[in-house]
Amino acid sequence: MKKPQPRMPGQIGDTKITVLDKNYDWGIYIWVKSNGKPFTDGNGNVLNIPSHRGDGIQIEKLRREATYLGQGDGRPEFYPGMSRVSEEEYSEQLDRMKQGLIPNLNDLGAVAAAKATIAQYGDED
Repeated sequence: MKKPQPRMPGQIGDTKITVLDKNYDWGIYIWVKSNGKPFTDGNGNVLNIPSHRGDGIQIEKLRREATYLGQGDGRPEFYPGMSRVSEEEYSEQLDRMKQGLIPNLNDLGAVAAAKATIAQYGDED
């Protein structure tokens, strides 16, 4: 019988892929229903609120809205480093991505990686 391998925090199944937690204190809280699925409006829009980690006032606002909409038995879940994006911002980010640019300049990890690549290999100009 095969001995089970130890799992690393954030490991996805038996793969070598690991989700790295962004240690940002800012992000969004989403509402997760009691069945474990995010509370959406049916069009893929998740009930959320921009917040800092552990901000009780924002969490309570989210809880009140979820309760008003009939899903008060769920729980808030924090996603660090994430923010809301309007339809216009999404369209702009999609265009930037298609042009081979960093879609969101607020993605500090992507900007840092791009700078490191340019420093190592130079710019194409």
